[in-house]
Formats: sequence, structure tokens, C-alpha cells
Amino acid sequence: MLKGFIFFRRRLTQAFRKPGVRVSLLLTLCVIAVSTVLLSISIVGKSYSYNVGDIAREDIRVIHDIRYQIESETRRKMARAAEQSPLVFDKDQSVLVERLAMVDTLFRHVRDVMEENPPIGTEDRTFQLIALKSKLPRYLVYSDQVLQGILRDRNPVRLKNVVSKILVYIFDRGILKEPYNNPLNIKNTNVSVRTINSTGETNETMMKLEELETLREVRPEVPKKTHAIATFLPPEQLNAVRKIVEQNLTSNLSFNQEETKRRIDESMKSVKPVMAALKRGQSIVQEGETVTSDIYDRIQIVNRNTQSRNIYYVLGIFLLQALFILIFSYLILFYYEQIFTEAKSPLIVFSLIMLFMVYTFLISRVENITGTKMIFALFLPVAFTTMMIAVLNNIYISLVAGVYIVFFGFVISGESTPTLILSFSSALMGAFLSRDIERRTSFLRTGLIIGVINAAVALSLGLIEGLGIGDNLANSGLALANGVINAILVLGILPIYESVFGVTTPFKLLELSDLNAPIFKKMIIKAPGTYNHSLMVATMAEAACKEVGANYLLARVGGYYHDIGKIPNSGMYIENKVTDRRARTMSPGEYSQLIISHVDTGVRIAEKENLPDSVINFIREHHGESTMTYFYHQALELSDSSRAGDAIEKKDFQYPGPKPSSPEVAVVMLADAIEAASRSLQEPTTNKLRGLVNKIVYNKLNEGELENSNLTMSDLKRIQRAFLRILNGIYHNRIEYPTKEAVEDLEDRVMGKEEDDDDY
Repeated sequence: MLKGFIFFRRRLTQAFRKPGVRVSLLLTLCVIAVSTVLLSISIVGKSYSYNVGDIAREDIRVIHDIRYQIESETRRKMARAAEQSPLVFDKDQSVLVERLAMVDTLFRHVRDVMEENPPIGTEDRTFQLIALKSKLPRYLVYSDQVLQGILRDRNPVRLKNVVSKILVYIFDRGILKEPYNNPLNIKNTNVSVRTINSTGETNETMMKLEELETLREVRPEVPKKTHAIATFLPPEQLNAVRKIVEQNLTSNLSFNQEETKRRIDESMKSVKPVMAALKRGQSIVQEGETVTSDIYDRIQIVNRNTQSRNIYYVLGIFLLQALFILIFSYLILFYYEQIFTEAKSPLIVFSLIMLFMVYTFLISRVENITGTKMIFALFLPVAFTTMMIAVLNNIYISLVAGVYIVFFGFVISGESTPTLILSFSSALMGAFLSRDIERRTSFLRTGLIIGVINAAVALSLGLIEGLGIGDNLANSGLALANGVINAILVLGILPIYESVFGVTTPFKLLELSDLNAPIFKKMIIKAPGTYNHSLMVATMAEAACKEVGANYLLARVGGYYHDIGKIPNSGMYIENKVTDRRARTMSPGEYSQLIISHVDTGVRIAEKENLPDSVINFIREHHGESTMTYFYHQALELSDSSRAGDAIEKKDFQYPGPKPSSPEVAVVMLADAIEAASRSLQEPTTNKLRGLVNKIVYNKLNEGELENSNLTMSDLKRIQRAFLRILNGIYHNRIEYPTKEAVEDLEDRVMGKEEDDDDY
């Protein structure tokens, strides 16, 4: 993990050292800042100060969809929920258990007395009564009449069971101490009776409030309930049972105010607010109209939404774009060379995104366009932006920028689904269909394809939304026109960007590849060998770049121009059959410096011809830092044979560089060296050519000339195969045609033989 962190920090430090990376990050921050401001402005609304009865001084419209709560309806709904939530009463089971225990104690002492003092054939129970009263605890105080009634019964256990049964029946319904006085002021008659302090599970019984009874209400009902349950008992025992039951009655039911309040709160919280909506563009009031109470309420809703929405909206937009910054920054830091192919690419992308955002912001303020979300989406130049970026830079950054502008358009449209879908379609089609365009007229075909696809998308969305036939046809026609107009805009604005930023587009490269240009006419006259060599290098480089997915058109043009620095001193180069007399008088060091100077000379000519930097890089880098081995070896031999022994510096025979910084330049370097070396082969065969190609490629690789080119070993293998295919086509075995003399000699012999045959 530590090694990974160290590696990441090293890569990060290396990336930040590049000026282009720092500029790109700065421009990204600028885009985010401007976008946040524009998106914030798009939702910021005015606050309006009116009272009921005022005359509206202006038209008031809803600038974005607003969902709001109807508080009065929500309160009524919550009140209904509160009324339906039952009142909670707690029935204490321990009260019944305690009373039953007291009854059990009473009858246990009765049993003990009867066993200790059995009756002797008489109804007099005075002696037993005295004994029982002495045994009973102080909290069990009953009248003599009650105790005698129990003692005279032959089956006290039966009496105990009757008492217990009556107590269970009465306590099971619950007994209030005082009448319920509605402390929470709730109009509710539903009651939930909870059994508490029970050994079993707590259960609840639903009742009505009027079913609950107080101790005062229960006590008069005891005789009736006792008689109903114990009709079989004699009057004396029945009276004793009644008295015991009455003496054991107490309240066991109480109103649980806290639990009731908690349940009511839960019921009210579970109520979903009653919502309504104000739609974007909806008119609240028009100038000159009277502000009614209903209009006043809507104005207040707009004011509240404006004040609360803005802060959170801006914060959300900023956080979303902060995530985009992180993602895009990662791409810039680690894939800068692949994303931005030109030095001015970040500025180009920045300017195009800024143009899109400003245009979209302005168009979103036009009410007759923003009123229909479908039409608004079809007025956005999404395809134009992604097509421009794809042509001026590459498809990768075009897709990244496309995702961002789709996000911008979606948000500024009020999160419109048609805007999202149509923009996404336009962004993808604009990026993908523009990557291989080589002719300006192809833009019209691309625009037509985008228009047709968007027309189908618009028709589909219209059917989903249930639009009429007329609206669907109108939207489809506008979508078709949108694609064509975007393509026409690209055709018109692309040359401006090419000129202002000096970008090398495929169209610029096609113009530069015209071999009828004055510089090539001059080359074919003054340096025909260099001209033919350049054509061969361009052909080989183009074929190799196609194999590895590099910019083959750029490589072809680079191959054409890489040796234009040889034109002024064309007679000094071997491919032009050295005719300059200076070649015989120069030392190896002087000769090598003159040849090396063709790089600087070529750069000066290229700048004079206003060639783009991407083409000039081929002239500057196609030799890298390689050494002119022939002249260096010759100088060493002369120094070795000379008594003076002049010091020879290898750097004097090296090109100044830099090394190739792109795959295309590296391919031209290899093609240049291989094509020149192939001319020295005697009777070239496939094996000889393969050996030559492999040797030169691996020499360049071992010398480190390809370290900045981003070419992989598999790329080099494919490049070698492409070079070998071209060379085999050039040096293939040809039929040896007979000479004119041999044909005439054979003709004479054949004709002479025919004349001799005729004589016979």
C-alpha cells in the first residue's frame, strides 16, 4: 500500500510539472465556476411583496417547477390520524394478583381454624370466629357476619373459587379510579387497554371509551354480578361473598398519557403531506390583476421556495461539479497526452464549452422556447460542440465534454427528461460520427444522420408523452433540422478555429498533402532524390500508423515534409547523387554539421510556410538524438591515422533532438532510417529486408530514441510487418525482359529458317 501511495505521489508530481496540465486544471476550475454561477442564476427568483387586494405591478410566473405542501389539508389529515389513534390505558395485572392472594390468605386461615376447631354438631361458630379473627392479619378486616357466613358453609373452597371468579371477571374489564377527563384534549373514543405487570405476554384489547367504568360505577353492580355467578349459594353465604368482593375492589386501570401522546405523534408523522405543484412557466398573476387570497398564497409559496431553494441548489450543483473536477483531474493528470493532442487543446475545449453554456443560459431565458421542453432541447448545439471537439482534438475529450454539457443542459432545463435524452443522443452521435471525417462535405452527411436519429428520438418521446400527430411531426422536423444546422455551424466555424488556434485538423492535413504545392515542385526539381525518399517514407509511415491506430494522415504529411530542410543544399545529400564540390573539401565533422543543419533549416522553412506545429515536430524530431555513425567513424579513422590526434567529440556528430514525442513522429523516424538503408542492399530479398527492418527498429529502441513515443512492443511488431509489406512490394522480383538486339537476332534466325523451307 505504501509503495502504491509513493508511486501515485510521484506520478502526481511529474504531471504537475507539465505546464499544460496546470493550465488544463485551471481552465476546468473556471468552467466549473462559470457553470455554477449560470445554473444558480437560472433558478434564482424574485421575492414579491403583495397583500390581499393589491393590484399586481408585474406579471408573476413560476420560473421552475415547485412542489409545495398544502398545510391546511395536511393539518386536517394529521388531526384525523390523531383522532383515529387509540387512547392508551394500562391495566395493572398485579392488582388482581394481590387481591386474589388476599382472598387465598383469608380462606387458608378459615381452613386451618376449621381443622383445629371442628364444629360439634351445632350451628354456633362463636368459638371458630374468635380463633379466626385472632389468626387473620391486620390488613384482612371483615365483619363478624361475613366471617360467620364463611365458617357456616360446609365447603369454604367453593366460596373461595366463587370470590376469585367474580374478582377476575370485574378486574378483567378494568376499573378506573376517576372518570377520564381528556387531558390531551383529543376527540377520540377509541381505547386500547394494555395489560401490564403480567407474567405472560403483554396484550392489548380495543374498547370504546364509554365502556370503561370507574370504581364508583362498578361497586353498585357487584350484587347483581355476584347473584348471576353464584345463584346456588344460600343467602348468608351469598352476602358474605358479595361483601368480600366489594371490600377487595380497587382501581387497576389508568390513562397512560405519555404512551398515548407518543402513538399520536407517530400516527401524525406517518401522515404523508398533501402536496400540490406549480409548473414552470405557470402564470400566478398578470399585471393589473387584483391579488386575491388564493393568489396571495401562491405568491408566498414562490417567495418561500426562492429563499430556501437557492442555497441548497447552489450547494448541490457545486458538489456535483466537484466530483466532476475529481474525475476530470484524474484524466488530465495521468492521460494528458492521450486526451490533449495539441498544445492549445485545453483552451479550445474550454472556449467551446463556455460558448455552449452561455448560449444555453441565454436561450433558457426565452419564455416561448423554454415553455416546451422538447423544443428547448432541440435548440441546444450539443452536436455542434462534440463534433468540433472531436475534429479539433479527439473523441476521448469529446465524450468527456459531451457528458458535462449534457449535465449542464439537463439542469438548466429544470431536469427535463426530453432534454437529457436528446442531448445525450446528440453528444454521442456528434462525437462518434466525426472521428473519421476527412472531407468537409462529410459533415452534411453526419448532420443528416444525427438529425434522423434525433427525429426518431423526438417522435418516441412524443408518443410517450401522448402528443398529437401535428406536434410529433413538428418536433421530428425540428430535430432533423437541428442535426443539419449543427453540421453547417461546424463547417462555418471550424476554419475560424483552425486559423485562430493553428490546429491541425484532418482537412488541414489533406490540404498540406497536396503534392502540387510550390514547395514540393521546388523539391522535385532541386532535390528529386529527397522527393522520392519523402514519398516512400510517407507511404511506409501511413501504412504503419494504420496498423497501430495512430493518426495516419498526420504521419503521411509529416513524411512529406520531414526533409524539406535539404532543399537549399540538395547537392550535399547522397540520395540526390552528390554534386556539390564542397563535399570533397569538407572534413567529416564539417560535413556532418551541414547535414545536421537540415533540421534547423527545415524548421525555418516550415515556419515561413506557416505549417502547423504538429507538422514542424516531424522536421525537428525525426532524427531524435541519433549519431551520424558514418561520419563519426570516418573522423575517428582520420584521427587515428593522424599524428596530431585531434580530439573527437561524439556529440559533434549527434542530432540535437528532441526525441520523437508522439507515435506518428516515431514511425516516420523508423521509416526514414529503414527506407534510406534499404537502398544500400544488393539484390534485396525478403529475408534481407526483414533483417534490416528488425535491426534498425531494435537499434532505435536500444538507443532510447522511442522512449517518449508511447509505442509498445506489440505496436513495434505491427509496424515492422507494415514496413516489410511495403518494402517487399517495392523490391519484388521482376521478369528479366530480353534486349532489343537479342530480339532482332532471334527474329533474323527464325525468318531465315522459314525462307530455307520455302526453297524446298
